[in-house]
Amino acid sequence: MTKRITALVASLALLGACKDSTGVSDLNNVSAETLKGGLNPATGQLLVTGLLNQYRNSAIGNYVVFPETMARDAYRIDKAENRYLTELIGATQPDAGAFTGQGVFGGFFVGIRSANTLIAAVKNATDASGVNAAGRSALLGLARTMKALNYWNVMEMRDSVGMPIDLDVDINAPPAPWRCKQNVLAYISSLLDSAATDFGTASATFPVTLSTGYRAVAGTPAGFLKFNRGLKAKVELYRGLSRQGGTGATGFNNAVTALGASFMSSTDLTPAGMAVGVYQTYSTASGETANSLVDAALHLNPAVHDSLQAGDLRGSKITTATQTYSITIGANSISTPYDYTFSIGSTSLTHALPILKNEELLLLRAQAAIELGDLATARTYLNYVRTSSGGAALTPYGVFANAAAARSALLYEKRYSLLMEGPQRLVDLRAYDRLHASNFTPGTANSPITGDVFTTTLPIPINELNARGGSAPMTCN
Repeated sequence: MTKRITALVASLALLGACKDSTGVSDLNNVSAETLKGGLNPATGQLLVTGLLNQYRNSAIGNYVVFPETMARDAYRIDKAENRYLTELIGATQPDAGAFTGQGVFGGFFVGIRSANTLIAAVKNATDASGVNAAGRSALLGLARTMKALNYWNVMEMRDSVGMPIDLDVDINAPPAPWRCKQNVLAYISSLLDSAATDFGTASATFPVTLSTGYRAVAGTPAGFLKFNRGLKAKVELYRGLSRQGGTGATGFNNAVTALGASFMSSTDLTPAGMAVGVYQTYSTASGETANSLVDAALHLNPAVHDSLQAGDLRGSKITTATQTYSITIGANSISTPYDYTFSIGSTSLTHALPILKNEELLLLRAQAAIELGDLATARTYLNYVRTSSGGAALTPYGVFANAAAARSALLYEKRYSLLMEGPQRLVDLRAYDRLHASNFTPGTANSPITGDVFTTTLPIPINELNARGGSAPMTCN
């Protein structure tokens, strides 16, 4: 019995021979001895805490810094480590063997492993475990939602590069096949729907306690389902926009349907209403995790400040420093006097980071409307955000002349509403084919590197290539 459980935990702990690092804390690597008695409320709590904690550790730091740099909103100016600039906005692509090329990858797969461990424990449990069938359904819905979220976060950075998805296999199996973007997105969408089905038979409350930042919106299975539908809307929107097997209007309509079942609300249009959502929370207490975006080397591109419209209250996220930060890259000089407000000061160490908030859902609704040709609805939802988060000093949008004008307005609103919260701007610029020289003009504040190649994705990490004999042939079957 012990050998069988040990083998089960080991096979779940490694991602189908995905060859990523497996060095994580005990919460994310619950031992066979802990699980040998099967799932119960205590082990369920350990597994859920580990899963959510691993996600918090993954969706911070370079998950924000890398894409915001690639989108030309942020600079990490560190003269001892200039690859944050030379490989992300410079004249070379990220090195697959460097921290930039391997970044924003392995941690999310550890999260997927953690989700698989929880799913297996739940599936092997019975009512005798102390967690009834409805409670087990709630845990399955949570695990599958978080598993899909981890996959999505890898896709935000790899996009057309693809990724492996067939990971829940024996430890001795060959490396998982490398799948193309359209298959990965379809898989993530399906995972979210499977989780929604689980929540359909779930208990009214979770048999475990969730992290603080989840409780306001997703503290119950019914609330977590609304969070799940918000994620589903985002995935379906970008499935519609994808130029690699995109779903077009079907995806946009699916996004609208999912938003209707999410926690999106236009009832409370105060800043507090905009901020309702699911958050990563941080603490400076002993043994806790502080917000790693507090970084003296992290700054904002002057273009972020210069493009802000007069009176926009979201300018409070931009702080003018007492000095100008600069670095020389070859023949180019990068400099800025601007900081991201929440990357400075000790109080920012506990600043919560949204995973998904109402403000973003309203903007996704506007985005779907634009792509469906409903510019009037798009204007309505853009103005909800503009006049609340932007403030009364901003003139509401009038009738858009065309979809291109509406997209430009959308990109402005999303840039400042979601500044330094994740890869959203990179994903949008890439989706609308706006991440190139004609849109940024290299040699200006927008893009200070002459000869900028505008890297849009991170590469396949070198350890993944090595595990596959030096290449990762992409399959779409």
